[in-house]
Formats: sequence, structure tokens, C-alpha cells
Amino acid sequence: MATKKNVTPANAESVLTAQSLQQIANCLAYLVVNTGDLKGKNKQDLMPILSDMGFDRNAIAGVLQTTPESVSVRLSQLKASKKNAKKKPADNSNDENQSSVTQ
Repeated sequence: MATKKNVTPANAESVLTAQSLQQIANCLAYLVVNTGDLKGKNKQDLMPILSDMGFDRNAIAGVLQTTPESVSVRLSQLKASKKNAKKKPADNSNDENQSSVTQ
């Protein structure tokens, strides 16, 4: 037999506050992507900007009208490319040293 959860006024108020804050955050994200220099940029460019502002993938997807999965994929791609970019300069310096030794 399932038991009913009692919703106290304090819990209900807490839930409403959280929902209100989420709605405000979504409005802020919408304003950010639709004003100034960011207006007209494609979704792929806006995803990391919103992520850097602290929005999660669900919020970003909602603002950009896409799926959370596509946001995750894009952010993962950017993370991997940054990781590879950090490795490249070290690899190039080793290649240069090796080529100068062989010459």
C-alpha cells in the first residue's frame, strides 16, 4: 500500500522558490543569447558560453531549443579539443628536437 507524502507549507514554498529561480535563470540565458554580440551566433557557439555561465545541459537545451544530448556532445567535443590543444605544443617541441638531431 502506497503512503502519501505530506507536503508542508515550507516544502511547497521551497519548491515554488526553486521553480521561480529556474525560470529567472532561463530568462537570463535567453536574454544573453539574444542581445549584443551574441545575437545571430549559431547554437554550437552559444553552448560553451552558456556552460561557462553555469547553466546545465538541460537549461542550455531549453534556451537553444535543442536536445540535452546534443549539448553534451558539443561540450564534450570542445573539452577534447582543448585537451588535444594542450598536448600539441609539447608534441611539436619534441618533433623539432628530434628533427634537429637527425640533421
